[in-house]
Amino acid sequence: MILGINDGHNSSISLFNDNKGNKCKIEYAISEERITRVKNIRGFPKNSINNVFKNLESKIDLITVGGKFRKNNRLNKLKEFSNSQNKPLLYFDHHLCHASLYKLNHDFKKGKEYLIVTLDGAGDGLSSTTSIAKNNKIEEIAQSDNINSMGDIYASFTELLGFKPMEDEGKVMGLAGYDLDSEYNEIYEKALSNVENKIIEYNTKTKTFENYLGVTGSQSTKELEKLFKMSKSYPICDFNSIPEKIVLSKIIQRKLEETTKLMIENFVKETGIEDVVLSGGVAQNVKLNMEINNMDCVNSVYVPPFPSDEGLSAGSCLLALSINSKSKLEGFRNMNTYLGNKIPDLDIHDIEKVNNFKIDKFKVTYLEENEIPNSVANLLINNKIICICRGRMEFGPRALGNRSIIALPTRENAQKINKLLNRYEHMPYAPTILWEYASDYVENPFYSPHMAFLFNASDSNELKNLKNLKNPLSGVIHQDGTTRPQMLKKEYNTTYYEIIKSLGDNFGLNSQPCYSVLNTSFNLHGEPIVCNVDDAIHSFVGDALLLGNVLIEKVNV
Repeated sequence: MILGINDGHNSSISLFNDNKGNKCKIEYAISEERITRVKNIRGFPKNSINNVFKNLESKIDLITVGGKFRKNNRLNKLKEFSNSQNKPLLYFDHHLCHASLYKLNHDFKKGKEYLIVTLDGAGDGLSSTTSIAKNNKIEEIAQSDNINSMGDIYASFTELLGFKPMEDEGKVMGLAGYDLDSEYNEIYEKALSNVENKIIEYNTKTKTFENYLGVTGSQSTKELEKLFKMSKSYPICDFNSIPEKIVLSKIIQRKLEETTKLMIENFVKETGIEDVVLSGGVAQNVKLNMEINNMDCVNSVYVPPFPSDEGLSAGSCLLALSINSKSKLEGFRNMNTYLGNKIPDLDIHDIEKVNNFKIDKFKVTYLEENEIPNSVANLLINNKIICICRGRMEFGPRALGNRSIIALPTRENAQKINKLLNRYEHMPYAPTILWEYASDYVENPFYSPHMAFLFNASDSNELKNLKNLKNPLSGVIHQDGTTRPQMLKKEYNTTYYEIIKSLGDNFGLNSQPCYSVLNTSFNLHGEPIVCNVDDAIHSFVGDALLLGNVLIEKVNV
């Protein structure tokens, strides 16, 4: 058994078992935030470790850590834990941990070469690496240091726009997808021409990003503010104005895409490797991922299901496993992300005992597993909003059916959920689409089980006509005509699949069978995804909650 630890941003643990017939398996993985209820919490993940040790039957043999460099208290806590377990401690490079996640690719092929690009704010002194991977070997061929950080610049734009850096970058990406009227489009063009060569570029000769601001973090945010306010062609001063937020979001999103695509194009030409892996926090930018996948020189793009720092714990385990040449990677080929805490088998009497839950105000029904699909689908058909908390919790940033809020994918429901969650209205929702029907909804689909890519909505049935409220995906298509689907196969999550299958078999939107639902993470605004029964009851919004096999419905709603 190998226990991997990330004690930095969004701290986490991963438990790998390499003794199952020489095939590796991830037994457990969780982010500390899910237990502490503090989003992206940093520090030694003691609660997660205590949680896994409660049910651990075998002893751990090795402790691995994502990231080599840390100081004082962080280092002491790791050493104390190692001593308490009387087990060795191995530290692995931050970006190498990100890169090693390429081995989780469901389409991984032994003997094939992959071009791996890691991009984030910074880790172990670097903000980006490019490597060539084959089998268990990863050879680094280029780096950008922590000053020349594309991820940090993007985070500074996030802060400039009044959002939380290292957390709300998705809001910036969402705003970049909005159109501007002619007045603000002219402002965008002028502002872009004034600053595009003063922020960051990619240098093809030195093979590194170049940060022209020369600073990072909050100092970078201050320099950006000066840069835009002092623009001679058009000064931007009101960073709270939605149109100007869109202008600035478009500028940094364009800069991210242009520089990263230039880097990848050059390395594809240099190495001849057309299969790309993107990892690190920037790989959560699904618009960037789509743009790279659409490049003529790229054959395929893989993004791990947990590319940000929570994935460092898993990456460190994979690197330790690579030392043992007997370990087989095939065990990861059909893995899913349901690696966290499991909701226990519950009955109605268990629900009665939950703190502060007044059962008499709800209709409570125990469902056999085979009754769940039709029961939940009928609620969806009646336009109900349903919270789901069952099975094992997802590891990574996406809720994929076990800790989700689902509804018919209409604009009306998107607006309802925005109000229920007090959610930022410019962030688009995502759908879950049954894989075999993907081509009915998006153009040029490829299997994307973890919501890692944007796709253009299909031209059929006026899917791109957002003004048509009868549009069968109107609640999950963004202003630019794109959507970020979870493409679901039956073997990935059987019961969730059967819910959507029952929905599509019995219901349609705009004369089209609806094999899709709106799927957003089950949590209140600003909180992590729900972990356990108490979290689910506390965060229950909408019309119904499927808690394990117990269906809880609000009455007279």
